[in-house]
Amino acid sequence: MAILEMKRIEILSMLSDSKTIMDLIQQYGVIEFSNVEADTDKLYKLSTSTALSQLDKFHSIATSALDILNEYVPEKGSMLASFAPRKEMSVSEFFFKAQEADAILSKCYGINALYKEIQDNRVEIVRAQTAIDSIMPWIDLDIPSSFRGTVQTSVFIGSIPKFYDRESLFSAIAVELPEVNFDAKIISADKTQTCVVTICHKDDAKDFEQVLRGLGFVNPSDPTKHAPEYRLNRMQKKIEECNKEILNCEEKIKAYNEDREQIEFLIDYFTLRTDKYKSLDKISMSENIFILSGYIPQVEVDALVNKLEEHFDVAISVTDPDYENDEVPVAVQNGALASTMESVTNMYSPPSSSDVDPNVIMPYFYYCFFGLMLGDAGYGLLMVILTLFIKLKYKPEGDKAKAVNYGLCCGIGTTFWGVMLNSWFGDLPTYLGITIIAEKHLYWFEPIKYTTDFLLFAFFLGILHLTLAHCVDLYSKARKGHLMDGIFDNIPIIMILFGVLPIINSQIGGEALNKESTKFIYDFLTGPATGVFNIILIVGAVLIVLTHGRGAKGIIGKFLGGLNALYGAASGYLGDILSYSRLLALGLCTGVIASVINMLAAMIGNPIAFVVICVLGHTLNLAINVIGAYVHTNRLQYVEFFSKFYEGGGRLFAPLSVNSKTFKFKEETKL
Repeated sequence: MAILEMKRIEILSMLSDSKTIMDLIQQYGVIEFSNVEADTDKLYKLSTSTALSQLDKFHSIATSALDILNEYVPEKGSMLASFAPRKEMSVSEFFFKAQEADAILSKCYGINALYKEIQDNRVEIVRAQTAIDSIMPWIDLDIPSSFRGTVQTSVFIGSIPKFYDRESLFSAIAVELPEVNFDAKIISADKTQTCVVTICHKDDAKDFEQVLRGLGFVNPSDPTKHAPEYRLNRMQKKIEECNKEILNCEEKIKAYNEDREQIEFLIDYFTLRTDKYKSLDKISMSENIFILSGYIPQVEVDALVNKLEEHFDVAISVTDPDYENDEVPVAVQNGALASTMESVTNMYSPPSSSDVDPNVIMPYFYYCFFGLMLGDAGYGLLMVILTLFIKLKYKPEGDKAKAVNYGLCCGIGTTFWGVMLNSWFGDLPTYLGITIIAEKHLYWFEPIKYTTDFLLFAFFLGILHLTLAHCVDLYSKARKGHLMDGIFDNIPIIMILFGVLPIINSQIGGEALNKESTKFIYDFLTGPATGVFNIILIVGAVLIVLTHGRGAKGIIGKFLGGLNALYGAASGYLGDILSYSRLLALGLCTGVIASVINMLAAMIGNPIAFVVICVLGHTLNLAINVIGAYVHTNRLQYVEFFSKFYEGGGRLFAPLSVNSKTFKFKEETKL
């Protein structure tokens, strides 16, 4: 199946059944709600903004608590364990656990409060450490920094923003006050400041202080009545107390690890309630009834309608949607292979309701191109083994299953082309003494030896890919009732695409194809059939001139329009075909880098070093070139393939459903 036919559904029922009906609809996950206007005095809208705000707050608290728990007690299990399917839960189990939501939320508040206490203590540690840093230059001071002198003397404790020793400080002061008796002690000094204690007679204090200020003297920013050593001990003790409190809070947080599953459930619970309240905002109700409206796939109508009519007093209307005036959502349903392409298509743009679903026709060329670009059987086998392991051990579901299947198909394509092009971790078999592949010639050809033929093959695949795109466009227009437009717009282009094959072959050559296994291709492109291809090319060009200007006025306008279309086709499709040379570029890149890694590993002459370098090098090479193959395969789909027939611009079907990460409802427990 592909794009599903959508229907408009309207449900009217008793208000007393609204909660149960909404829960049932959410469990089935097949209706996307649309707004029902309260256009009479008896109908009104339910305001859910306050409830949604509260639910968002609770969801944030629970999520924060789980993040804190993961920070201090990381969840055990490998990264691959994330592919495991969700646990099944009955509706009754769900409602039973939902009754504990307040208690679980209280634990989340407790975790967040402990984390805040940890952060507060860390702030206090920073403050204490900052205080210690300011104390250390004064640690040798044996009097309080707030001490200002005795009855007969004045004491000045502070710092000067310059390096002084005792002699230079005395000289600087004596120059200004040669007759004043004073004394000074350097507590500490470095290139940025000098911490000093000076003393003079009280009668000279005013002049003495003025001289000190002229040197940049400043008093301590936090003078205290205790000596610095006392303050240092107090700050160090404070840091110890804060660290103890942090450890105590961390242990309390770790004790909540047994509540992890409950917190995960709580997050899903608030997610479900939030989704439901967002949908409630779109329905209308009176004192006795409520009305909801939305979109539902045709294939789901009977099952849901039968279930609702079986358990509730409802009036249900199912009609065709108004595609002209309404933004009807698009839902697709594909098999295991085609569904792997859905994420690729949606990154470009979801299909519109009038589109042919490209997911059905994309996989074959997509995985062919990906495999050809990565093109190493060793790398492909690693991908196949890893994805099969995940499928068999964890049995992923939903989007995770699609992602694993995508990786598996990429691995199969890579393995196939690696075998065909004789690349096994580059040329690793040669270094391991494995000669059977070369002796038995268990491959098609080696790209590095027949580069031009590899390029010819890439162009041939590109022509097939572009031809498929035009066939799809022909089918799409015929389905919409524009068969002749489809024929005129596509058949001449397809004829030109195939007509240029002998020309490409004559310009590039065909050494690799001129072998027993593929000689018929070479003979076909260089033999008597060349004349047939030339005729096809000429006929295609003439048809473009005759048909592609049909929208213009007058014979001359149509003719000139056709000539312009021919020029556009010649220049445009030349660039399109050349784009497929990236199959050659990336295909050679992977194999050449892999061979260089093997050569570097072998140069050392140490078996252990050989293994280490090969493992690290091939891992890095695989990671880099998988990304390259992914990006450029997508580019060929988006730019070359989609541009010929695909409109996109659709809006994905987003029904009210159970968007849970930790559980799913058992099918048999639905109402």
